[in-house]
Amino acid sequence: MVGESSLTRTYGPLLTTTLDKILGSGVIQDNVFDANPTLDYFRSGDRIKVVDGGERIRIPVMTGKNSTFKWYSDYEMLNVTPQVGQTTAWFAWKQAAVGISISGMEIRQNKGQAAVADLLKEKVNQAQLSLVDGLATGIFSDGSGSANKQISGLELMLEDTPGTTAYAQVPTTNTSWRNKSASSVGAAATNLVPNVRSIFNQCSQGKDGAASKPDFIVSTRTIHESAEALITPRVRFAPNPSGGADLGVEELMFKGARWIWDDFCTSGNVYILNGNHVMLFVHAAANFAQTDEGFQKPIDQDALSAQILFMGNLATNNRRKLGKLTGVT
Repeated sequence: MVGESSLTRTYGPLLTTTLDKILGSGVIQDNVFDANPTLDYFRSGDRIKVVDGGERIRIPVMTGKNSTFKWYSDYEMLNVTPQVGQTTAWFAWKQAAVGISISGMEIRQNKGQAAVADLLKEKVNQAQLSLVDGLATGIFSDGSGSANKQISGLELMLEDTPGTTAYAQVPTTNTSWRNKSASSVGAAATNLVPNVRSIFNQCSQGKDGAASKPDFIVSTRTIHESAEALITPRVRFAPNPSGGADLGVEELMFKGARWIWDDFCTSGNVYILNGNHVMLFVHAAANFAQTDEGFQKPIDQDALSAQILFMGNLATNNRRKLGKLTGVT
């Protein structure tokens, strides 16, 4: 028992401090978000909102116009009817964790502070891959995974048939709280571009107009390649210093919006997003951070364990600015 007690006192703080340094250096965040293009999109442009509390995530939403406007003359009575015109969208906190454990044997096999620190870095790398899979899957989910504990992803945010179910506790009767959608699009060769154009333009409507148009389109690789194939015949090749011609399109754009493919994207779907109106909320105390206790030794195991926590959710403040295509073949 003396050895075990010594093990906890010596290596517990070392591993906790080392893990804290790795997380604080940005390694976790950079690897998680850069490893996936859609997560990377949320990481850029201030689309991750770090907040420090609240029972739920609360976003004020405008639901209608002020109906008191009127032209008048002289002493004509003005309309002072009280107006509502606003409601609140509520998004529940969702939690995820990945555990890192090191057995007593691994610690003893990797003697010395540097050796133990290097072993921990390998453990963190392993944890990063799990975070990538979990969050990337959640981004495209409908929130029903793991008994509704998964984040409320794009499949829930963007309905196939807008107005079918309430979202973020805003009722379906609020027509301004509906995303744009084109269902059963069919063959990409003939239907993809016209439908993307239509939904893109619909998402650009509103008071902000073209100044708040979509800036990001994500689809599966198959759909992305179909879109690229439509562009290729129009490409003009110019001489370059290295010689030859590039047969591919380096970056696919649509009206200035970047179009990428993502392995986690739902099959047959295209999501048209506006970075001003979709964001990932993260709690400051669980922003890919380890628990306050650091590494702990279970009373019945020769090991040390810690958790890296995430607490947040995907949210929107203007659903009508977001669009979706389904059934693309």
